[in-house]
Order: sequence, then C-alpha cells, then structure tokens
Amino acid sequence: MNLIKPSYLKEGDTVAIIAPAGAVEYDEIIKAQAYLERRNLRVKLGKNIFKTCRYMAGDDEERVDDLHEAFLDTSVNAIICARGGYGSIRLIKLIDFNLIRRNPKIFCGYSDITALSLMFAKHSDLITFSGPMAQSDFNDITEFTAQSFFNVVSGGQEEYFSTVTYNMGNAQGIIWGGNLSTIVSLCGINFIPDEDFIFFTEDLNEAPYRIDKMLNQLINMKEFRAHCKGILFGEFLDCGDENWLSEIFTETAKILDIPAYGGFKFSHSADKQTVPIGAAGYLQDGILSYKMI
Repeated sequence: MNLIKPSYLKEGDTVAIIAPAGAVEYDEIIKAQAYLERRNLRVKLGKNIFKTCRYMAGDDEERVDDLHEAFLDTSVNAIICARGGYGSIRLIKLIDFNLIRRNPKIFCGYSDITALSLMFAKHSDLITFSGPMAQSDFNDITEFTAQSFFNVVSGGQEEYFSTVTYNMGNAQGIIWGGNLSTIVSLCGINFIPDEDFIFFTEDLNEAPYRIDKMLNQLINMKEFRAHCKGILFGEFLDCGDENWLSEIFTETAKILDIPAYGGFKFSHSADKQTVPIGAAGYLQDGILSYKMI
C-alpha cells in the first residue's frame, strides 16, 4: 500500500467542515467555525451541512455531494467532519474514490467516520487522521486535544504511550484502525490493508460480550490475522466490567500471538490524540511512534 501523504496544515489555510454522518446542531457548528478562525484558519461549511434526513445530515446524495465538493475545491486544504453518529457506511457505494485519490488533502474524524477513513486508505491510497471533529470537539475543545491535532496535521511528531501491557513485544506496520463497532460494520467489504499493520481501536457504550464478539469477528478474517502485527487498545468508555475487558484484550493478543497494549488516548472523551491512519508505525516497549510515508 503506497499511501499518499496530504500537505500539512498551516496558518491561513482553508478548512471545510462537512457532515457525512449524523445531523448537526447549528450553534455548535458556528462555535467550531469561530474557534478555527481564531486559529487563523479560513472555514467553509458544506452547503448541505444543516440539512436533515431522519438522524442524518441530509440524504445520502446530499452528504456525498459535500464530501466530493470539499475534495474537489482547490481552495480547501483540510476537511474536518462535523460529528459521528451514523451514516458514513451508506455513502461508500456512492463515493468516487479516484476523485479523492486525485485530490489528496487532510481528512479528519473518528467514531462513525472511521468507515470513510479506512475506505480512503484502501481505495484512494490516502493517509487520513483519526482526530477531533467540529461539533464533537472544536466547539469546546480541550488544550490536550487541540495541541495533539495541530501538532500532527502540521507535520510535528507525536508519540502514544500505553499504561497497560496485555502481551509484550514490538511491531512495525502502517497504523490502521479506529472505532471498533464501525470497523466491524465494514465486514463483507474489501477494506483490510494488503500489508502489515498495527491495529488501534476504541469504543463507547458497548457491553463486554459485544466487544468480545466484534474482536473475534475480526480475528476470524484471514486477512486480518495475516497482517495484524500489534494491537493498541484505547479507551472503552461506559463498556461495563473493566476486568472482563482486560481478559478479552489479553485473550485477543494471545490468540493472534502479537504484542498488545492499552490505555492509549484514542477515545470518545474530551481528551484525545490525533492518529495518522496509514503512516508507518513503530511499536516499541508500549510506545507507538510514526513516520509519514
């Protein structure tokens, strides 16, 4: 996988805010816009961002239209998604992946947006970023989250430190992953990398048995088993018995016979680190570092 590194973000650049998934709140998006403008960035809002279709930000055609337009707009340097929720997977059949490959730029989001990031890595050869979103974060962002985001997307180096060891060891491979339940929703689609990767994951409001089931669903895929060389567990918020989760994570590492660590700041919480999906990753003694390819 020869991934494309988008140009780094700098002061004066233009950021597009789009909503490929859940419906947004007007006031929260305006707050996020004001924050980014205070950071000396120009902001464009997707023309359909405030539309609604049930629980989504407009119908599928409207949402994918904003996605395509943001990539095609030569004045836009980065795309920040508004929020997660649900809706990204509905766009996959409509996305022009060649259009995205021809117009690489920073693309950032997490949660439900994981579906788009992983499909862009696989089918558009684009490095994307698991990181803060407009309504979910930039409307009232913590210093920790802001510092990590601007450091990573502007070309700085970031390290990710574990606090828990499930299975010791070191690994190399592209950094790949995101929200666990969203990743599993892609099963049946061609989305797993063809090369070795270090898998990072997190989730929210999922019972331990469901996390167990989702991890085993990935383990049962031969492509995942062949290329997963390490696992980094982030925060699993409001997911029930932590002792059970620890057992599940340890079992997963032993089944795959790979190093696994936990306690990373990959999260739905206010404090989160931005992660470049597709960058060359190096896991050593529970610390993840990377180089942009």
